[in-house]
Amino acid sequence: MKSILTLLLVGSLLTLATEAKAQTASADSVKAYAGSYTFASGSPIQKYVITTEKGDLFGEADSYGKNKLVKQAKPDTYQSTSSYGSIITFVRDTATKAVTSLTMAIQGTELAAKKDNP
Repeated sequence: MKSILTLLLVGSLLTLATEAKAQTASADSVKAYAGSYTFASGSPIQKYVITTEKGDLFGEADSYGKNKLVKQAKPDTYQSTSSYGSIITFVRDTATKAVTSLTMAIQGTELAAKKDNP
């Protein structure tokens, strides 16, 4: 009886530890996106700033106010809660996996921006 209780206790502790690690990894992974992104000269948007708050991503185009970015099924892809509903896809360096740029699909147009300090 004691061995069964011990096994249940150990199993529960391992499950809790795994869930805590997954939550931390999730919060840490969104930090990779944070930073300032600059669009090409002549673009309707000059700067896009990504911030994190309590594990959530927020994006602000120029000074139009920040909007929450909602994770999509496709890796590194988020949808803005702004009225435009733009889709933000982060681009990673193939060797280092560091986020280096993003593309923004907005109103039938796709804009590209480079991360200022990848």
